[in-house]
Amino acid sequence: MKLLGYEVEVLRTTYRNNGSLAVLIETTEGEPFATLTVNLASGIAEGDYAYVDTNNCEWAEKFIKENELGTPTGIMGYSGFCEYPLYLFDTSKIREAK
Repeated sequence: MKLLGYEVEVLRTTYRNNGSLAVLIETTEGEPFATLTVNLASGIAEGDYAYVDTNNCEWAEKFIKENELGTPTGIMGYSGFCEYPLYLFDTSKIREAK
């Protein structure tokens, strides 16, 4: 996949404190590129659901749509002055992190 001129891979893992889905992006050389999701206290983000970090990754929703990685739910999560859209991810298209 291409993102901002880089060849990248999308990886899935979980957040340590609650086990919810975390989606990471790294270059094909294995270098960290971005964390696509945020870990909010809401209990809604379970299973294949995660809040997308549109605050730090303004390109995130376009990237998800172009690569058919997930679907927006229409639900928003909030932290401070930021709001984050909740997505249902197609984890079959996302590689497991090592």
